[in-house]
Amino acid sequence: MSASFTATRSGVYRAPGSVGVLRAQAEKAGCLWVELSLAEAGDKKQFFAACKKALKLPSYFGGNWDALADCLRDLNWLKSKGYVLHLAGAAQFAKAAGDDYQTALDVLGEAAEFWQGRDTPFVVLVDGAAKLKSF
Repeated sequence: MSASFTATRSGVYRAPGSVGVLRAQAEKAGCLWVELSLAEAGDKKQFFAACKKALKLPSYFGGNWDALADCLRDLNWLKSKGYVLHLAGAAQFAKAAGDDYQTALDVLGEAAEFWQGRDTPFVVLVDGAAKLKSF
């Protein structure tokens, strides 16, 4: 499996069954790999808490969708050549909070478009997302 972590590949994708090879390739390309565990996220409050922890969001993060979108368009505290977010256990979050899950994917997709426009890779790999295209 060979992956290209470039700005043109920015987007939200279905994660493969094993992400180890992709993680190594992302890190080799200079991208920061962020493991975002959603196995315990049953609602948006828990989703935001998982984001705050995994992304080391700043203290001013407001715990809502707009605040998350703002932080994802900044990331100055996580300087990197690119970003790869692995949403581990996302199927559980999707089942527990379908509308919030979809909103999360939308916000992450908008962030990917933002970074693509700045020639910076921003890839989101979502576990158990059968409806998303493969990376």
